[in-house]
Amino acid sequence: MKITIIEDDYKLAENLAKRLKKESYLVSIYTNSKKFIDNFQDNSDIFIVDINLEWKNEWFKIIKWLRNNKNISSPIIITSWYNNIEKKVYWLDLWADDYLQKPYSITELIARIRSVTRRESNLKNNIITYKRIQFDIKSKNFIYWVNKEINFSKKELMLIELFLLNINKVIPRAKLVKSIWWDFDWTWVSDNNLNVTLYNLRNKISKYMNIETIIWEWFILKD
Repeated sequence: MKITIIEDDYKLAENLAKRLKKESYLVSIYTNSKKFIDNFQDNSDIFIVDINLEWKNEWFKIIKWLRNNKNISSPIIITSWYNNIEKKVYWLDLWADDYLQKPYSITELIARIRSVTRRESNLKNNIITYKRIQFDIKSKNFIYWVNKEINFSKKELMLIELFLLNINKVIPRAKLVKSIWWDFDWTWVSDNNLNVTLYNLRNKISKYMNIETIIWEWFILKD
């Protein structure tokens, strides 16, 4: 598996590359957008992009180039010192497949790499695997669910699918409402609609899936 690291701190990138190579990954390092865009010739299975390059607008050039390149569909993991929740949501919502805040352990990064690549592989087959659960995107239902006695409403299944498609991603409340009540004018859907649906869903799945609330406005399903 090929991993491309785009990080302005070369020593940090070099140490990370050494550890990843020990895990049998092939690793390339770039320290700015110009070197990356001018010299990148082959696809990569995953990109690790540091957004501390923001003061130069470097990170934006890189990710925009990746997402606009029709030949590249590989997942992107963003790393950053920033801990502002709104920025995290913004980056994840627009571009990234995962976000890891610095300082992080390389062991955690490797776990995230495995999780993201596993998710990508499953999606190609329209199947999402999460722990002991398998969900079919086409049929919008479970292939395997640990407790067959639990029944789910259509809205609950839509919420489950959305969270499974965004494991480890922070999802804004507004996105949940728009995605689940798309057949309504979502501006007329009250917070209570979502609260009740989430409450009922959590009561059913709390033993198997932990949906966390972050400061009321954001939600996350962790791997």
